[in-house]
Amino acid sequence: MDTAAKVASASIDLEQGLPDAALLPPLEDAVAAAARAAWRAGSGRDGITPRLLAAVRPTWPYPARDWTVAGSGDDGVALACQALVRAGDVVAVAEPADPLLLRTVRAARARIVPVACDDEGPEPASLAHVLTRRPALFVLQPRASVPTGLTVSARRIAVLARVLADDGTAVLEYDGLGPLAAAAPVSLGTRLPERVLHVRSYCRAYGPELRSCVVAGPAELVERVRRIRSLGTAWSGRVLQDAQAFLIDDPDADALLRQARARYAARREALARALRAEGVGAVPGDGLGLWVPVADETRALMSLAAHGVSVAPGSHCHSRPAAAGHLHVTVGGLPDDAARTFAVAGLIAAAGG
Repeated sequence: MDTAAKVASASIDLEQGLPDAALLPPLEDAVAAAARAAWRAGSGRDGITPRLLAAVRPTWPYPARDWTVAGSGDDGVALACQALVRAGDVVAVAEPADPLLLRTVRAARARIVPVACDDEGPEPASLAHVLTRRPALFVLQPRASVPTGLTVSARRIAVLARVLADDGTAVLEYDGLGPLAAAAPVSLGTRLPERVLHVRSYCRAYGPELRSCVVAGPAELVERVRRIRSLGTAWSGRVLQDAQAFLIDDPDADALLRQARARYAARREALARALRAEGVGAVPGDGLGLWVPVADETRALMSLAAHGVSVAPGSHCHSRPAAAGHLHVTVGGLPDDAARTFAVAGLIAAAGG
């Protein structure tokens, strides 16, 4: 059986970046415990519950002054952009970036100026150059960034903080993988706590059903987020917040999270090895995907789709045309099957060559 036939027996979605449902913790005990908790209906409608705050505060990378919640990572980033950006503002974005960040900044009708990244994170010289444009906001992913899986090094955090020290630019950090990341939390908030709004999603770690995201930072910026959210109809129920807190504190859920982290790492490593065997230099980072170089992105996408494999276009991770083509190949839907993994790698190599 040839490579295409091995894969075509079942289509594979390696595009969406969703967690594997089989690796998520069960919610029954968490929701039941939260429903039994003492709370008053309607109280704290726009705020974080004391139990969730107690669960997340020790895990935060810096001592934030104020806290609130959002309905998902998408919601948290959107609220932060609405709070910090006006139409026509310049926004600096570390690229390649999660397409969510680029879509959200564009929706705010801001002008995106990219900040180049290397293996340690945003490049200081590139950020310094962009700061001459007087951006209203600098957006970055501090750990397990999409699509590269890289985490900003502690050394680079220190250098970036020096670059930003004499500038008034606010900083929005998006930790989209949350506790599912293998890397420890990092943040410019350790150096510039009065300027950094840190958004952490828990949806990939614990599943989207809890609609769980925490936003923290200086009181004035968090209050802007809270005020904007209060104008809408969405809110985060206290039962769901406390269910999330239960899972964060639960040893059994933590063990399942460690197992899931290991399974995703094994899938990334297996696909990277298979790609290298085909002559494709994909380096596995952290997170749910691989950043795979290709000669022609459009041709690669069409070729893979013809064989039942969907992957994400790398161009969606840039605000303007990139010098080199890439695919973002996620592993949430990749079977733990060596033959299928090698078959997928063969198709990617053939499509991208």
